[in-house]
Amino acid sequence: MRLSVLIRGNNYIEKDRFGLPMDARNNIDSIVENIVAPVREKNPDAKIYLATYASPALAELQEKLSPCELIKLDARGSSQIETYKEGLKHVFGNDEYDALVVTRFDLQFKKTISDWNLDIARDSIYFPFKEYKSYWRDHWRVGDAVHVIGKGAMAHFYNAMIINQLSGRAHLHLMYYFLRTMHAHLRFIEDGYFDSNTLFANPECDNPLYKIFNRQRLTTPSPSMGMQLGEIQAE
Repeated sequence: MRLSVLIRGNNYIEKDRFGLPMDARNNIDSIVENIVAPVREKNPDAKIYLATYASPALAELQEKLSPCELIKLDARGSSQIETYKEGLKHVFGNDEYDALVVTRFDLQFKKTISDWNLDIARDSIYFPFKEYKSYWRDHWRVGDAVHVIGKGAMAHFYNAMIINQLSGRAHLHLMYYFLRTMHAHLRFIEDGYFDSNTLFANPECDNPLYKIFNRQRLTTPSPSMGMQLGEIQAE
């Protein structure tokens, strides 16, 4: 199974939504050791794509990941989904892979991709995990930071992102909700229910796959616990 890797999104920001700085140069070793190196070990010619924006960190990141292919985007007016879509459009016509591993610059992994619970097929789509209990029960919410997409499922994944946009969602947590109506082979890397945010003290904020490296764990619980989400309720 030949894999390619797409690393998407911001690689450097002065303040994230929690007011914290993020410089991917402080985390790139985790991505190289846990994703890029294992993929290249099995397939030395594996393509590494960066769908991201100009920054003071970008040249160093390219050097660390070299050889890699840059999909340089304009951050003005961009969004998580638009960046992702541009990355997929760029990769789609490439015949040198069977599945695409998609991650973000800010994820510090707890284990290598070789140890992930994967049985990849050309039509499979893997999400990281189900969101915590009522989020999954009521909204089919899933983690949205990591995906493994078989080449044969790429068009369905792309179309679901467009539906997600048309529904007015700025995030990708409802991708399972939309994909389940058009694609059968939806799977999860991790069993269990977790919160995608790794910042707060709740046990569900400590998933076994990754942490967001620039957000140190707080001793306070998430303010969203028990909150009714203003989204589609599941069937």
